[in-house]
Amino acid sequence: MAESFAHRYIDIDGIETHYLEAGDPTNETLVLIHGGGASSCAELNYGRAIEPLARDLHVIGLDVVGYGRTPCPSPDYYPNSAQGDFIIRFLRTLDGPVHLGGNSLGGWMANYVAHEAPELVKSLLVINSRGATATPDDRYVVWDENMRDYRPPRRPWTKAKSHSKKRPSRESVRAKMEKNFENKALVTEDLLDLVLEMTERNNPTATARWKACSATEDDSRNNQMYQGKYMCERAGELDVPVLMTWSRENPGSSPIDALEYFNMLDEAQMHVFTGARHHVMTELPEEWAAVVRAFVLQQE
Repeated sequence: MAESFAHRYIDIDGIETHYLEAGDPTNETLVLIHGGGASSCAELNYGRAIEPLARDLHVIGLDVVGYGRTPCPSPDYYPNSAQGDFIIRFLRTLDGPVHLGGNSLGGWMANYVAHEAPELVKSLLVINSRGATATPDDRYVVWDENMRDYRPPRRPWTKAKSHSKKRPSRESVRAKMEKNFENKALVTEDLLDLVLEMTERNNPTATARWKACSATEDDSRNNQMYQGKYMCERAGELDVPVLMTWSRENPGSSPIDALEYFNMLDEAQMHVFTGARHHVMTELPEEWAAVVRAFVLQQE
């Protein structure tokens, strides 16, 4: 099946920066930021949603420095704030302000940009992003294995596991992907190829970044701060329309966890989907893209 997007490269800070592009450039531009896993990239996070988004929008999916096909030349780019500044420099190469979205850690990044460079952001899209919408201290809701009833909350902070130095096996990746998706049919051989390629390419950087920024509780908390507060605590300072898209089955943070952030916003919508996990845009691309297109076009 032919890809619905083009692969592009641009020089940012002397780094050959990779991004995906689709749609008519004269339409409203939506820039999408992926999550923070070792295999995360624009293609893995948004590849299935780009075609339905591009029917009405100009879509760009960025590989942030150290992810996907964009290399990381220095530890200076490891902190969340440095990643956010890199995104800002990328956005300054585009023609005017954009609609900016992020999934998971990408939601934190999108919030960072909206606070730090509001002139670049027309609207904000936050997708299943605990880091943007809850503090590490919150006793958040966790679903049971059937995704219908609540279990007792987990501890507020648990030391993250370091990335493995070993290349994961195809079967271990398959098992992980099947756990990540409600629709197991999405775990194709092509998907496994992409996950393995991105993991092998970026696992050394992911390991070094984890050791530098998240190996201790204090490091992890500090990396989630923006100007002395957790990102979610600054939601009321946002001066752009915000769309929140969540999955009822999202592991780690339910729609209930996102309500405090939502209630601080002046102009916001929240859409909750069923039948998807963390990557709702991958599992329900048509339904998700329809909501996003409608929201973006309302801002014209």
